[in-house]
Amino acid sequence: MPYPFLEHLSILAVSSRNSFSLSFSLSIFPRLNNLYISNFEGLEFLSISVSEGDPTSLNSLEIKEYPDLEYIELPALESARYKISNCRKLKLLAHTHSSLQELRLIDCPELLFQRDGLPSDLREVAILSCNQLTSQVDWGLQRLASLTKFTINDGCQDVESFPNESLLPSTLTSLHISNLPNLKSLDSNGLRHLTPLTTLSIFIKKQTYLKQVSYKRWQGCVLIIGPAKQYP
Repeated sequence: MPYPFLEHLSILAVSSRNSFSLSFSLSIFPRLNNLYISNFEGLEFLSISVSEGDPTSLNSLEIKEYPDLEYIELPALESARYKISNCRKLKLLAHTHSSLQELRLIDCPELLFQRDGLPSDLREVAILSCNQLTSQVDWGLQRLASLTKFTINDGCQDVESFPNESLLPSTLTSLHISNLPNLKSLDSNGLRHLTPLTTLSIFIKKQTYLKQVSYKRWQGCVLIIGPAKQYP
């Protein structure tokens, strides 16, 4: 049964002693703008789809507090924003090609990116407390020709130098680095091509690691260096 006028949907606190999967289509919610689903105990597989040619208005999707979730499959959507947080067993995030604008991944310590695993039209990416994302090459950020804002915070235990050369696309205007526990240096080869950059924020525990940063290099760019903090 379609729900042609529903614009906001929240699904909360579903628990099961047994593991289970959930699949559903957005086609029955043609005007749905915001979808929030949280705290499904026992859910291991989540698939959200939309049939080709069917209208959909979804702009914001938030998936939160899935203690058993290991796999998420997301639909192809235009101009949407996804936030996935506190999915501590999540290993794989799959998607079809879309014009997704913003992706925020928070506290997903088991998540690994597949090669070429991010939608190519992303404009904003935030990675917070995702400990397994240590191989910067596999992030595929250099393919994101529309990316303007990148935030990395906490986790990434093996990252000592950031960013690797050619990791970030030259379209970036805002870069936020916070609380990488073993960060020792900024790689000038990974930064020098970011000529459109207007904001560079660095929050770490040991500022002495960053003596090599040249302020002259960032004329016209707001450079902030301070003690470690958490991003919301």
